[in-house]
Amino acid sequence: MTADQAPPQERRRRPDRRTGERRSSAGRRAGDTEGRFALVPALWAIIGALVVVYLFFVVLGNFKPKDAPVPTAIALVLAVLWLGHAWQRVLTAGKSPPEDRERRGF
Repeated sequence: MTADQAPPQERRRRPDRRTGERRSSAGRRAGDTEGRFALVPALWAIIGALVVVYLFFVVLGNFKPKDAPVPTAIALVLAVLWLGHAWQRVLTAGKSPPEDRERRGF
């Protein structure tokens, strides 16, 4: 009897993995399953988007910064915070957390 003629159960050397326990049900790290959507990076993205929208409207000429001092001050503060955060990322060279480096094998 050849391998083509043998019943599928006899050719299989290992048990069928599809019927066993799901891989994601055990052995997962908390960092893998918690915080899929990180709040802090989303906040920095929103701050950056607000600064870009402000600059977009200034460039279009819808208003001048001296005509709207309150939105200009708010945009300036947000821009300084956003640039400070970006500069911090540049100084740390965008290093990833140790857990991520361990997972990738670095």
